[in-house]
Amino acid sequence: ITLDPKDRMPGQQPYQGVVPLVDGRGRSLEKLSDVIEHYMLQSEQLDTKLVLAADDRIAAGLLIQRIPLQGKGNLSGESAVRREEDQLGQNEDYNRIATLAASLQREELLTLDVDTILRRLFWEEDVRRFEPLKGEQGPHFACTCSRERVSGMLRSLGEQEVASILTEQGQVEVSCDFCGTQYRFDPVDAAQVFLQAAAQPQGPSR
Repeated sequence: ITLDPKDRMPGQQPYQGVVPLVDGRGRSLEKLSDVIEHYMLQSEQLDTKLVLAADDRIAAGLLIQRIPLQGKGNLSGESAVRREEDQLGQNEDYNRIATLAASLQREELLTLDVDTILRRLFWEEDVRRFEPLKGEQGPHFACTCSRERVSGMLRSLGEQEVASILTEQGQVEVSCDFCGTQYRFDPVDAAQVFLQAAAQPQGPSR
């Protein structure tokens, strides 16, 4: 699976994940939705149902994923659940919802609005629709990389290793694989990284 955004940032590379084209039983995965479901199951440990459809005017999809029950983030608000309910493929509520989602027809997905689809599929369920947040409060790309984090990585490499790179290349260059931001450290920058580390107060010794 390769995610290659049209509006790549300078230095940003496509994100690629290797996905087997057969399932755990050796059966061939023919559809893109099957491949992604298998990837989510094997790599992300998430129960997933994905329904996709497209014509010459529009592409649409329905994604159903089960949030782990254990911990504070479970939807029911309960902190204690039976272990078997939280195992992949074993939650009866999720399996019921996934079966209903799989009944969605291509024509419905391409022609009906969201509310109608949800009402038709899950009319017996307690469905709550949340309006998507927009702007900085809504879904948006963000990366946690920073020059400070890269400096910490250089300190973990050690001063001798960094000095060796500077001798060979004249500078240390690090690119973030997720956002494409490039960080460059010349000899002065690198020296400052290790001077700052040396100047930090040491914790109490025992």
